[in-house]
Amino acid sequence: MDGPSTAALAVALALLLALSPAAALPLDVGASGAARPALDAGPVTSVQPVAASPSVTNATTTIAPPITGGRNTTAYLAIPSAEVTRSRFGAASIDVGGAAALDRAELEGRYAYLSLAESFTAAETTAERELAVERAAVRLEARVTALERRERAALAAFNAGDMTSRTYLRELAAVDAGADGLSRSLTQLYEYVDSMRESPVSPARIAEMKARLVGLRGPVRDRVADSMRGTAEPVRVFVETSETAVVLATVTGSEFNRQYVREAYLPTARNPDGTDGFRTDRGYDLEAARSRASELYPWTFENAGPTSTGLRTGEPYLYRAGVYSVTVDHPHGTAGQGDLVTYIDGATGEVFREVQFKDLSEVPTLEPRTNRSAGLLLSVNRTHAGGPLSVRVQSNATADPVGAAVSVNGEPVGTTGPDGRLWTLAPREAFTVTASTGDRNVTVGPLLPSGVA
Repeated sequence: MDGPSTAALAVALALLLALSPAAALPLDVGASGAARPALDAGPVTSVQPVAASPSVTNATTTIAPPITGGRNTTAYLAIPSAEVTRSRFGAASIDVGGAAALDRAELEGRYAYLSLAESFTAAETTAERELAVERAAVRLEARVTALERRERAALAAFNAGDMTSRTYLRELAAVDAGADGLSRSLTQLYEYVDSMRESPVSPARIAEMKARLVGLRGPVRDRVADSMRGTAEPVRVFVETSETAVVLATVTGSEFNRQYVREAYLPTARNPDGTDGFRTDRGYDLEAARSRASELYPWTFENAGPTSTGLRTGEPYLYRAGVYSVTVDHPHGTAGQGDLVTYIDGATGEVFREVQFKDLSEVPTLEPRTNRSAGLLLSVNRTHAGGPLSVRVQSNATADPVGAAVSVNGEPVGTTGPDGRLWTLAPREAFTVTASTGDRNVTVGPLLPSGVA
């Protein structure tokens, strides 16, 4: 095979383990913690399971519509306010220990991939190939389980106050890197299984492993990893958790192409042992899954651009595990591929995983709250908790943009650009925004994000 051998990678991994700071490479943090549930957008609407299934044991998930001061935009998956355990901000920047943990996770993934490829290609008989794929499936299942435990342990430690936001983000980034490598190996395993006349490993079994990785990966975690490696600017991240759920959000992009990126994972909205309500005698009803998504995100689908259902993840498609990915572009998105990506569980009919990309120049906000002081005009436009927050500073006399340092609740969050504007993130609790330039200061607040009583 081309590329490094498993033996060479094993040596590299051993060296990395020896040289890396131990604190940067925990397999578990504290006692093992159980993961917890989550939900969809703001105000409360009860949603019934698709094709009422007696096997569905999850509690009814709460679905909240968009909270944008009456201006239409996409709904979003959210943790109900009553279930929020912690809501904080964390930062990621160059981090040698964190980068080492990422390197270790990537090397482990590469090693697993090459081990699978070498064992299968070396097999000369049907029996040897069957043994190779079965052993690989067992190993990969164990690694998926280990990643899940690591993620849950980090969540439990963070919720207990035993882990800072920064360390929690570092753990999530390392889990994300490990999940990326496992996903690649699972795709390769499927290709081997698909090439065999008969296999002891079913596509559904591989799809279920991939489905378990869905909530362990995401674009905000990728952005954190880039910052830790020094390949991107430091990043500030909104972190909100419940006993089992996690929401991450950040603002990223260049000065004239700022984007809001958000990911949410609510594992209790999924019932992997339930009956798939989208599966019929004729197969998997992808159109029914799309219809369900349109019920949950009405504005998005009324204004939708390209839409795809079920095919985003590649083979083995997740619908083999009762998970349906629905991807939609919309006018408030970034004109990329997939402004809204949802994962719906076929048993509960609920979204348990969601990723959103928004163009900040298109995001609707509440009417601005303003204040004039020391010759400055400060305007603050709000959205929801963890959502985009626009801060604009102008000359009170001429309305010209003013460069100013901005803080939220006393925490520096950045500096306004040439247009006098800074996009940042709204906290959950009441907040005050202050803009300062020289010896001049102006303040707006206290304010609440929309949808918070």
